Amino acid sequence: MTSSGVPVEIWLVDLARSGSALAAVETATPRLSADEHERAAALGKNGGDWRLYRIALRIILERIAGPGLRHQPLRIGPLGKPGLPEGAGIEFNLAHTRRYALIAVSSALVGVDLEEEREVRFPQDRQQAMLAAARAIAGDRPASRGDTDHDILRAWTRLEAWAKARGSGIGVLLQDLGIRGSRTGKCSSGTDFGAIALQLLQKEAFTVRDLDLPAPLYGALAVKAASPELQLRQLPDRVDALSTLEPSALTAKPLG
Repeated sequence: MTSSGVPVEIWLVDLARSGSALAAVETATPRLSADEHERAAALGKNGGDWRLYRIALRIILERIAGPGLRHQPLRIGPLGKPGLPEGAGIEFNLAHTRRYALIAVSSALVGVDLEEEREVRFPQDRQQAMLAAARAIAGDRPASRGDTDHDILRAWTRLEAWAKARGSGIGVLLQDLGIRGSRTGKCSSGTDFGAIALQLLQKEAFTVRDLDLPAPLYGALAVKAASPELQLRQLPDRVDALSTLEPSALTAKPLG
């Protein structure tokens, strides 16, 4: 890595390890906003995990934006992407799947996606188009032994991370790539989806990277920067460590 790159913090959250410590930190020093409490309650049985992920996000962001962030509602973009108040100078994104979450923070537009190993089913034509697009944006060579669930999950996380970074959602990105939304509902076999995806990625100035995560996880990150410096860390599982996370290289306009 070089010092000229754009720093990107990526935090892996494992609720089996950190869940009780996150709850204890929030009890001692509340950070969540009223609307987050309401959202967690509305989610029913899934609200407990969602609440813990938001506590983790608040702890990470507070290192950068300061304690003035406590209890403040996060700004919600036109397509539902949360963010800090305008002018803060910090972007973030959160993805979760069951007991795990990824949180990415940067001064540039950023998106992250996370999947656990599972069986994946897409129509064959769309699957091939997605694989071609995802391989092109990450510089992969085509698979030599056919396509596996591993390849498809990896492709999906790359495309989803890019969609979240640009703030459009995956459906809009697939339409922009010509993979979804045709009159016939099928992808044209003669279309070079890899070339289309790479051209759009370069036009939008995003970089897409896979993340080295423990099995059974797949993750990818997209950031609007040519040379991002990725810093992947695991969120601590102790109250004292959560309360004193190491300082961040990122800075934001103080809030509150």
